[in-house]
Amino acid sequence: MTPNLTAFTGVDSQNLPDVMVSVQFILAIGDHYKLQPVKHDAEALMKLFGPESDYVGESNQTTNFKFFQDEILKKRITVDELWDAIQRLIVIDISLRQGEDDAQLIFESLNSTGVDLTEADKIRNFVLMNLPADQQEDYYNKYWHPIELDTEEGNEYHVSEFIRNYLTFKLKKAPAMGKVYQVFKQYIEQKKLTTEAVLQDLVKYSDYEKQIRNAQSPSDKVNELLKRLDVLEVSVTRPFILPLFDYWQEGNITADEVATILGSVESYIFRRLICGMPSNALNKLFATLFSESLKYVEQEDNYVDIINYLLLSKTEVSHFPTDDEFAESIETRDAYNMRQQTKYYLFDRLENQDSLERVNVIDGMQNNRYTIEHIMPQTLSSAWKKEIGNGYQVIYDRWDNRLANLTLTAYNSSYSNKSFHEKKTAENGFDHSGFRLNDFVKGCDQWTEKELIERSELLKQTALKLWPMPSSNFQPKVVENEVYGLDDDNNYANVKIASYSLMNTPYKLPKRTWKEMYIGVVRALYELDPAPMRQLIAGDRTKLEKVLIDHPENGFSQVADGVYLYTSTDNWNKIHKLRDLFDFYGIDQSELQIEVVSGKKE
Repeated sequence: MTPNLTAFTGVDSQNLPDVMVSVQFILAIGDHYKLQPVKHDAEALMKLFGPESDYVGESNQTTNFKFFQDEILKKRITVDELWDAIQRLIVIDISLRQGEDDAQLIFESLNSTGVDLTEADKIRNFVLMNLPADQQEDYYNKYWHPIELDTEEGNEYHVSEFIRNYLTFKLKKAPAMGKVYQVFKQYIEQKKLTTEAVLQDLVKYSDYEKQIRNAQSPSDKVNELLKRLDVLEVSVTRPFILPLFDYWQEGNITADEVATILGSVESYIFRRLICGMPSNALNKLFATLFSESLKYVEQEDNYVDIINYLLLSKTEVSHFPTDDEFAESIETRDAYNMRQQTKYYLFDRLENQDSLERVNVIDGMQNNRYTIEHIMPQTLSSAWKKEIGNGYQVIYDRWDNRLANLTLTAYNSSYSNKSFHEKKTAENGFDHSGFRLNDFVKGCDQWTEKELIERSELLKQTALKLWPMPSSNFQPKVVENEVYGLDDDNNYANVKIASYSLMNTPYKLPKRTWKEMYIGVVRALYELDPAPMRQLIAGDRTKLEKVLIDHPENGFSQVADGVYLYTSTDNWNKIHKLRDLFDFYGIDQSELQIEVVSGKKE
């Protein structure tokens, strides 16, 4: 049927919806749509057939429609030309043979040449595609679309990211973002979960995701902590907070306990950030923190103590910075050139602390109403040099961008490099400032190193109060065997090995020695793929210099024909060389799990 396009003039945009109504007739017979977008897009599409005042402006359907509308009007094409263009559109209809064709595989391969599917796209089709049509619609509306809405932020769904966090706490390790679908499939198949069971679980956790993203939990105190963590942009904590929310809302702990735990997490994250400690060490920690805590709930009634104990027990690159480490870093850190979000968080927290009378520092800084002011200016005038006194250059170099010399103002441009007295007493100067951060400055008559030292000490004490070191009275009972991943922070100096598992394959150790494990793992990697090891032996050794050679020598043990491994070394070196070897092979270090006997020396 040829649609009636006579109402379209090519000039009057008000007539375009009439054309679209005609095209809609082709796509639909009654209420049965052959081609239908996902729920929100479908609603936005239908709005295009009515008055423009009803259009859903934030929808891509509307954006795309307006683009083509503008292009058509701009080029002033005729109705015949438009109809000719529409006739060139192609709809591909693929019929599958019952029991022979895999719809999901075909779906993936067809889309591989177009716009990349998100991991969530692939998961949605995986869980829905093989269901009867009416059940697909029911499950989509009942489960999948609510998951989309729960993860919505900035008019975008973040389902892939949510499911990655979900899998991380379920599997105790984070899948690569590009492998979320693959890992999800394996998880469903290994657990033998039904479609509805996994969708019900995802819906439950997506509701927690929404509470966390929007700081809309049942507790105002918890929400305040969530807002602060959101400013810090620490999504790495989500695989811990999601199951923590479930534990809370199932009635196992109170809102106050959750708030206290999030406060400990906040202190841990921020202290590490200020101390310049690596953030990549946190992925494994927060992937396993909740599951670790459950090992001890029968030993201890105070769940907060368990979490604090686990955070405080971390060592090496994952350790909780001490008061001394944190105080030194908060004093000496270049606070002016920190990441923007960190500055927003830092100055908002210092200004408002825990007061109910708050200044919206973050919004003010984001919109440039409030700026960071150097009390001692970035360019020293002769008056400033005189005021600072002898050694002014050394003092300037030491204190210029440190926190003690920085404050907030709404009048940065009027301060320039005026003398301290002018900055203090001028109209809108420090004496008239409403910021709490300027209270100390108001009481000063000069700004020299003496005042900088005093303010630095004041800010250090404030920081130690705002980001305290948690405490714990919990002492776990001795657990006979513990299992660690190769990627865990552990030097294994005082433990005896019991067994190990490589790529989910368990291995026994008759002699229970680290050397036995070391040789066994390297031998298994060689059998998996000898080429990288031969490459190392041939000279491309990177961090594995003199670890692998092709001939017998003292201190070396044979792994395979022409492959000898240096084994006369301590546990620490064995572990670190295995980490380097796994990285060289491109294998995730968590694929090696080591069972150790607690407290036993080899």
